[in-house]
Amino acid sequence: MSYALIVSEVRRGVFEERNLDSIGLGALLGKETVLLAPDGAYEINEKLVDAVVKVKSAEDVYLNPMNMGRILEQVFGARGKPEYILFTQSSSGTEAAAYTAGLYGFPVITDVSAYDKEAGVFLKSYYSDKVFGQFKATGGPAVLTVRSGSFREFAGEKAAAAKAETMEGVPAVDSRTFVEYVEEEKSDIDITKAEFLLSIGRGIGNQDEVASYEELAGVLRAVLSGSRPVIDKMWLPKARQVGTSGKTVKPKVYLAMGISGAFQHIAGMKDSDCIIAVNKDAEAPIFQYAHYGIIGDIHKVRDKLKEIAKA
Repeated sequence: MSYALIVSEVRRGVFEERNLDSIGLGALLGKETVLLAPDGAYEINEKLVDAVVKVKSAEDVYLNPMNMGRILEQVFGARGKPEYILFTQSSSGTEAAAYTAGLYGFPVITDVSAYDKEAGVFLKSYYSDKVFGQFKATGGPAVLTVRSGSFREFAGEKAAAAKAETMEGVPAVDSRTFVEYVEEEKSDIDITKAEFLLSIGRGIGNQDEVASYEELAGVLRAVLSGSRPVIDKMWLPKARQVGTSGKTVKPKVYLAMGISGAFQHIAGMKDSDCIIAVNKDAEAPIFQYAHYGIIGDIHKVRDKLKEIAKA
């Protein structure tokens, strides 16, 4: 039977939320969905897929791309080759996908953000979602990496729990040794819990302007966050970053000021209930996702919002 193999990503006993995007795309493909995961105490909703294959391998062995190649060989032997192999678009997922494609000679499409079911083509974006490329894989199982935040709404529960089976692990074949997980800096504020986020981008101009937007956040009873350029310049701490390399947020209100809307940022906030964008560039990609938009000087809008809120 033709099936889609979903290679899950796990971290310290946690089934990563980004796996829902791979599961969602698997459901869109209309194939039997088989989830691959290490055998451990991972909280997996087994109603989201048709079958679950648990591998008796330690997490660090499972995540190693060279070991994953041998694990997949066992899956192919037991089930036959799938039509699709789905990895997450992450540092470990892209590495494992590239190694798998090279090892078996499979075609690979990275960073898939949409799927045209009627045409049977996968889409990925370029230049901050201004251009989309269409791809179709031929000549073997297609290896895909799935962009976080793109397909999770399609990951619906099935009537019954998945068929579960356990597979023997493989001996580690890579000389690299896992050392440790490095914890990100702790923050007294968790932006993922905020109901109202005021997010600033490089459009604010310079670091001296940050304090004025923090003041605006205070009068609006919002939490201040930022896009990657702001974090890279160290205007705000890393814990305040929204996007694929930061935090994924879903507040009731997301007010984006001076943020152009690179796809990495959009993926981290596009599910917000209400998105309001302020930018002087009428062509900024963020306006494609905003429920409300203001085209103009963000500092003038900031000052007017302060005046209204204080009144």
